[in-house]
Amino acid sequence: MIVISHNYQDGPTQEVSDHVFGTTSIVRKAREFKGKQVLFCGVMYMAEDMYNMVDGDIEVFLPEIQVKDGEIDRPRCPMIKKQTGTEIVTTKHLEEARKTNPDMVLSYINTPSSIKAETDGVYNGTVGLDVIRRIAEERGGKGSVAFIGDHNVNEWIADVVRPEFPKFEVISVPALGVQCPSHVKIDEALFIETYRSLKSEFGDDLGLEMHAEVTQTLREFGFENSAYFGGTDGLVHKPMESDINHWFVGTVEGVVDRLRRESSKDIYSLGIKCPNMSFTTPEKVSAAKELLEDGGPVAEARYVMSDRPYFDVEILRPEVVKGMTEGSSRTPAVRITVEQGIGEKAKRALESLL
Repeated sequence: MIVISHNYQDGPTQEVSDHVFGTTSIVRKAREFKGKQVLFCGVMYMAEDMYNMVDGDIEVFLPEIQVKDGEIDRPRCPMIKKQTGTEIVTTKHLEEARKTNPDMVLSYINTPSSIKAETDGVYNGTVGLDVIRRIAEERGGKGSVAFIGDHNVNEWIADVVRPEFPKFEVISVPALGVQCPSHVKIDEALFIETYRSLKSEFGDDLGLEMHAEVTQTLREFGFENSAYFGGTDGLVHKPMESDINHWFVGTVEGVVDRLRRESSKDIYSLGIKCPNMSFTTPEKVSAAKELLEDGGPVAEARYVMSDRPYFDVEILRPEVVKGMTEGSSRTPAVRITVEQGIGEKAKRALESLL
């Protein structure tokens, strides 16, 4: 049994893992675990991606899931399962994107497998920029791409590419609403004040980095102060590879935990947490391993529906499930599978990240 954690997992969970990866690395490294059993610590779409990338020739388990009102609630990215008031991506956004008649429709890596399956590829910020540059170079600086996913990431892509290709159209679908709650709830005034205080202390020996999911205010502040914007892989590697010794990090605290553990850099942050990432704990990892070794999975969550609720959950060992009669249950040691047709098409889209 191999334990893999995402960079946004809290530090103690990372420490009981065999590997810690960023979001894109999960896709790129999945084939290394073909034929293995993986206990995956992260949100569900990442476990789906790992499963899809090796055509299901892998056993992927989550330490624990919470089911609420008949739908898996955690650990789910809030851009997929509404939890905090922000909007979510659904199949209607696929239709909306196609109607704009773009050169390509790309789905954000945080979207569900069935959304990915119906798009021309998957993007993170870097891949989105690469696609635009390729099309623009082929078409004399013109073209259009519809990006289905996080509005702030889409706006960051548009801001970066606009000076280079002012006639290129970046279409954000939906136009507003789909955002990462953990990033948009960052206290903007405190963030700016903290950076300025650190800057007065360390001067040019202070680096600034943040995830592109931050708000427009922080994005513009980052541009003004030469911030590095990256995904969860880049945000770990940038300080490690830099000559700058002090860094102010604007993303979920798991990245900060990893940097403090694996680098000699002086790392500062506001302690941002993702409740869905913090849902998984070392205790849940340990309990799931014990259950899987003694009796197998407690439940299986099968991705069989193209739209919500996506998963059909079958309880295999009801005696282990907590709160089954209370409308909200917690189930440890859950195996994740994806319907073959959805998984194959999602894999094709995910391969754009390789």
